[in-house]
Order: sequence, then C-alpha cells, then structure tokens
Amino acid sequence: MMYRLAILGILFFLHGCSQLHPKAPSVESAIKSLSPVCTDGNSSNDTYSASFIQDIESDLPTITKKINDLEYFPQTLSSYIDNNFTNQETPFEVQKQFEERYYSPWAYTVAPICSKEAKWPISAFTGGYGSNLKLVDISWIQELVMQSNFDAFSTVNKPAVTTKWTNMRVFPTQKPLYNNPARPGEGYPFDLLQNSSVAFNEPIFISHYSKDGSWVYIFTNNASGWIESDCVTVLDPQQIARIKAKKKVFITQDRVPLYDKSHGFVTYSRIGMVLPLVTETSDDMQVLYVSKSGVIDEMVIPKEAAHVGYQLLNKDEIIKLGSYVLHNTYGWGGMFEERDCSSMIRDFFTPFGIWLPRNSASQAKKGEIIPFTGLNNSEKLNLIRDKGVPFETILYKKGHVLLYVGMYEGNVMVMHNIWGIRTIDGAGKKGRVIIGKAVISTLQLGEEVENFDANNMLLSKLVSMNIFTHIPVSYTGTKPKRKLSKL
Repeated sequence: MMYRLAILGILFFLHGCSQLHPKAPSVESAIKSLSPVCTDGNSSNDTYSASFIQDIESDLPTITKKINDLEYFPQTLSSYIDNNFTNQETPFEVQKQFEERYYSPWAYTVAPICSKEAKWPISAFTGGYGSNLKLVDISWIQELVMQSNFDAFSTVNKPAVTTKWTNMRVFPTQKPLYNNPARPGEGYPFDLLQNSSVAFNEPIFISHYSKDGSWVYIFTNNASGWIESDCVTVLDPQQIARIKAKKKVFITQDRVPLYDKSHGFVTYSRIGMVLPLVTETSDDMQVLYVSKSGVIDEMVIPKEAAHVGYQLLNKDEIIKLGSYVLHNTYGWGGMFEERDCSSMIRDFFTPFGIWLPRNSASQAKKGEIIPFTGLNNSEKLNLIRDKGVPFETILYKKGHVLLYVGMYEGNVMVMHNIWGIRTIDGAGKKGRVIIGKAVISTLQLGEEVENFDANNMLLSKLVSMNIFTHIPVSYTGTKPKRKLSKL
C-alpha cells in the first residue's frame, strides 16, 4: 500500500510541475526574452544573455558594388587553363630544393639574423590607434618593447614545431594597432602588428622568450616574429630525424577535420601544410604529428584531401587547388585563418613542391626577374603576353602580388586576393570599393567604378614580373623600403 501511495505521489508531483511550466511564448515575447524556457531538470536560477537574429537590422544596407571584371570573367581556373597551360613533364630545380627550404629552421644553430634587424619594430611603431579606434597610450608600446626582451635574443636556440595554427605578431600581443582608421586602407583589417600566420606542426626555430614567458620569438622558413608560447613544443634530434626521414604528405584541401587513431579531433587541414607519411591505404593516409605534450603521434588524412610527395604542375591539380583558394576572403597577414595576396600564392604552390617566401616584395625576387622600368601600360601588357609563363609568373606592384594565369579573349588575366579598388573624388578625397576576396580579373580591374583612381590602377603600378620556376637572374633594381602597403 505504501508503495502505491508513493507512486501516486510522484505522479501527482510530476503532473503539478508540468502545469507550473510556463506556456510556450509567442514569437513577439520570444524576441524579447533573454533566457530560454527550460524543459529539462536544470533548476538553476541563473539567466544567460543571448543575441537573437532579430536583434540584427533586418534590412541591411548593400555596400557591395558590381565590378565588371567579376561579373563578366569566369571565376574558376578551368576556364583559363586549357588554352594557357601544358602539364609539366620534368621537375624544376626549385622543386628539388623544397624539403631543404621547408626544414631550414631546424638547421639553424643561432638566429639567422642579428638582433638589430629583429628589433626593427621598436623604432617603427611609436603610436597609433587601438581596437577602440582611440590613440593608444605610449606606455603600452613601451611595455611591449620591454616584454620583447631583445637582450635575450638568440639565447634559447632550439628547434621546435607549432602545435596549432597561430598568428605571428610583430610584438608579443594579440591586440591590434592601426594607422588613422578614418582613412581608407589604414583601419580594419590592416593591423600593423600582424606579421604572418604559422601552420599546424610547421618547423620553427626558437630565438628567445618574452619577459613573462607567455610569448616566444621564432623563425619559420619564411618569416620571424612572436607567437604564443603555449602552442610551441621543442623537439630533440631523434624526433627531427624521424620526421625528416618520412615521405611527405601535401595537403590539398582547407578545413577538413583531422582525427587521431582514436577519432579524437586534432586540427583542420589547410593547403600549405606538409606532414610525414606513416602508411597509405586506398581510403586515407596516416601521418605523424607532434602533440602539445611533445610526443609524436599519428592522425588520419582522407585520401581526397592530400597527396604523397609534391606533384608536377598539372591542369587537374591547379583547377582543384584554385577552387579552394578562390573561396578565400581577404585575410591581412593571414588573419582569421584566411589569406592575403602573397600567402594565397605561397600556399597554392606548396603542393607542387615550390617554395616561395611569405611577403610580396620577397616573392617578386624569385626566379627570373623582368622589370617594367620606363614602360607605359600598353608596353607592359605586350611584355607580359610575350614573356610571361601562365601559372609560373608573378606580377608585382609594391604591396601586392598577382599570379598570371594567361590570356582570355585578348586580355591578360590574373588571380589574386585583393582588399579593394582605390578611388578619389573631385575634392581629392580617397576611398575604397571593397572586394575583400580572391578573384580572377584583368589588370584594369575596376576602371568603370565611379571616381576610379586611374593613377593607382593595377596595371599602372606594376613594377616587375618574375618567372619563379626559372633559374634566378640578378636584378639591380632599387631595394624596397620597409613599408606596409594595402589595396
């Protein structure tokens, strides 16, 4: 009897609870609500703020303007490659040197530059605007200089790898620094302290740590700067030998989740990543990676997301890689896991075993350099048609690089990741029509745009072109100054 009474009591209690639950709110009241209606057993009295889609302006203004090139010309490489490219049959000399270049940080015994070169930011940055678009306090920069601890430069001198994708910074901080945000091309996204990005498990060399130890100054095979120390692990000679002895797997897709053998998430794939092969099956490849604890472990890469060894330049792979990088939005210095002009070209050619430097000025010095000194726009176009090699030639203007992809309907066509088109009105006020992504265009991109700045047209500003697959030819041009430039 007592058992039945207990059951009835529980049923009555549950029934009573269900009646006390609030009714489902109307759409109008749901929009105003800041806490969900609980139907589970959570008895917490806490409320949690949430942002609802209705809080965003429903009729957002359209700020994107139509650009003729992007409306008319196909935005896939398949439309350009057949008439402009023949599959490579024998390796280039530059491809034979890829592994030496890629693993170069592990060959260092001391920093490859002197401390005076590394300390360039100390004199370069004396002020600017912060994330609140207000002038930063000079004491903040002084604190960053102190934390940079350059008295300890090249005292650690150890080989290591990164254990996650990470930003490389000019100073040991994630906070941004801008020029005048009121001027086009000087505010967001052009954080002056963003130097580059570093891929997962990329070979690096440690110079020294910040004063508080939370940051580490490193060298990759193409750049140097600060990354957070909790995403670095030091390697011993045996680990390095084991990694270098393996065949290499080149990643050919972005954002594929990669798992260890127990199906635990490790990282996302990214074009430009290179990892040591363990075994290969018909479906996937097992590769080595170094965990945060410094242990060499294994993870699985789907067969369609990578290939073993670099490939010779070929139409199918060029089209495949192009389909991914042409979906990138613009990421200054690799911010937000995106790409800018030079990192797009660099990553695009890594699966072909072609090593390129990180920034645009350095990329423009690779291979056979052909200057445009003294040429007008028509002469530049003629020279590109005559001497340029599609998919092997970089076109360079200060602060920007473009990949020549050949001719289309009589036009010189390029693939590049660009922020925007420069404009200037009758009063001399400068502006930008933002593109903010990777595109295929002519060198007259945006010439139909209202207030188009013809003096800053891509073609007008081209300085040189270089065929990076050719044997280097000396170039006696003017040494570029260290100056950030953005489109």
